Amino acid sequence: MTEEIPPSLPHMRLDSVIGRGGMSTVWRGRDLAMDRPVAVKVLSRDFTASSSDIQQFLNEARMMTRVHHPGIVHAYDMNCVDGLYYIVMELVDGYTFAQRVARKGPIPEEDALIIAESVAVALGYAWEKHHIVHCDIKPENLMIHSDGTVKVADLGLCRSLANRSGAAAEDEVIGTPGYISPEQVYGDSVIDCRADIYSLGAALYQMTTGHMLFEGRSNDDMLRAHVDASQAIDPRLYSERLSAQFAELLEHMTVKDKSMRYATWADVLRDVQLVASGHHLPPLPHAALSSIRRLP
Repeated sequence: MTEEIPPSLPHMRLDSVIGRGGMSTVWRGRDLAMDRPVAVKVLSRDFTASSSDIQQFLNEARMMTRVHHPGIVHAYDMNCVDGLYYIVMELVDGYTFAQRVARKGPIPEEDALIIAESVAVALGYAWEKHHIVHCDIKPENLMIHSDGTVKVADLGLCRSLANRSGAAAEDEVIGTPGYISPEQVYGDSVIDCRADIYSLGAALYQMTTGHMLFEGRSNDDMLRAHVDASQAIDPRLYSERLSAQFAELLEHMTVKDKSMRYATWADVLRDVQLVASGHHLPPLPHAALSSIRRLP
């Protein structure tokens, strides 16, 4: 196989590919001007003909440069050279939790609670300080640094409510079928932190069981399952090591009706700490339907 030749960018040395997405390639490299290791995300030329794709890429860069939090991957700079758009980012020396599960199997409950707490703190900051919703929380976008820090990556689909407007915002809100919140499927004009809470619940389900909420279905059927009466089985049926309290937490996070779901990340943090200390959570309201069918 022929080794891919890295693009030539000013003051950058690109060494190797560390990730690929539908629209871009991420390179490990070094910023020669600043003398520091970096990750460089390069938009594929296949997408540079579309103004909407370029705008989405630029939106990610702007959000990443605005948000300064140790739990969120930071962007140093964005540039365009000879029609090639790229983002210079903090290099996370580690791996995604999708890679961790694929390599070693499901994550223990104790670790999952630490991940949940870390993500809740980071996204709570993004929501409270900048009114940013990530809109694509999934195991591929949650990383673990070599020093143990959990990092939220890839703000490519995120929305800032300060910059959204009516119908245009409805058309732009998208996500990944396996983890997307019901309100994103519906194309709600108002998306808030509750959408990310649902997606984190779906991600934690997969990370601790090795199974997606509605696995084995087509993308269209997955989308329908999030909004109809479909329910995934209790996570304890996949792993007896998971506690009833943890199953309760996931059930609460993945309530289909956002008005009955956790309202804030502070609420999630409170219950994560309750579960970590062995306490049961109060039952959901009778009318609240979750995407997880928890056994008694």
